[in-house]
Amino acid sequence: MAHPYAPMGGSHDDRVVGIVIDEFLKAGWIIGTFNFRGAHGSQGRTSWSGRPELDDYTSFAAFFMHYLSYLRPHPASNANLAAEIPSKPSPTGQSEQVASGQAAETPTIILGGYSYGSLILKHLPPVPMILQPFESPIAGSAHDEVVLKAHKLADQSNLAWINLARRKDRERRLAKKGHGAKPSVTMGGEETSPDKRRTSRDIRRSVDRGLSVDFGNRLRSLSHRRRKDESPVTSLERTDASPITMPEVRYLLVSQLTTPTSTLAAPALVHKFWNKTRERFQDVLSKHATLAIYGDQDMFASAKKLRSWCAQMRDASRVHFSSVEVTGAGHFWVEKGVEAKLRAALRDWATAAHDACSTCTASSSTAT
Repeated sequence: MAHPYAPMGGSHDDRVVGIVIDEFLKAGWIIGTFNFRGAHGSQGRTSWSGRPELDDYTSFAAFFMHYLSYLRPHPASNANLAAEIPSKPSPTGQSEQVASGQAAETPTIILGGYSYGSLILKHLPPVPMILQPFESPIAGSAHDEVVLKAHKLADQSNLAWINLARRKDRERRLAKKGHGAKPSVTMGGEETSPDKRRTSRDIRRSVDRGLSVDFGNRLRSLSHRRRKDESPVTSLERTDASPITMPEVRYLLVSQLTTPTSTLAAPALVHKFWNKTRERFQDVLSKHATLAIYGDQDMFASAKKLRSWCAQMRDASRVHFSSVEVTGAGHFWVEKGVEAKLRAALRDWATAAHDACSTCTASSSTAT
């Protein structure tokens, strides 16, 4: 989920971004946020063209999709990291499903943006183009670092889940024996020696620190960093390829900008510089389920232009395009009663996005 314009105070902890995060977390989604360069104390500065921010988004999107592909969130209590986590990247659950005769499950990824973030989002290349440079990255390259960082942090998350499963299992066993579970149970259980348990605590602290890493400083300049400045991750095994299951892609645009504001914020994005694909972004959007939410009192966008754009998208959509226009809502969603309508639209779409949609028709709605 991408944030508003940094020079106007936009960052990953923006209030409206937080509303989106809140509703999607409640619906069971894993959320990834990031800062564009120059936002919230991040290094660099906001560009005048929008191209570097487009690189920021694509770098983080690739990182996030790889990170998700390595997660194993529901381990058995007797699992261990070496056995459960592959030493080389592999599609989420694919090896386990193939071994059991099940078909590999296709993950779903929603690419979202609010305000300036939605402007950048609208100019992203298709997801296969985003992921292509990461399929067989050169060792030590920026793309290789993204894959390795995603794998490393996923390993840390998986380790935390394994330790949590062990702790819960131990608490259940103690409860059955009539002993109350102590909140300060050491990870790893009683069977390990004191020095091993101390190591386990150190690992937990390490995991906690790792999960709170600000990826912005590492990912912001990946697309334009000089080779001599690169510092690739060396703690993980080098892989020749990083195949992941191609996800089902959806798009979420909240309070998208219209001309002339969009032209002033990112003039270079008016012309598609990745147009060797000979595919306009509207054609990309029309292939994926998309939701556009906006207010009719937005000072940075014309409601008339947005209605026209949404109508064009509904006509061109090959799947399910939906739009919600909220009466009385401005760009910052602070007017009386509009936040509840924003949340309702997000909640309904986030829940419906879990359902497979083989034959969907375009729809539109207006909240009054």
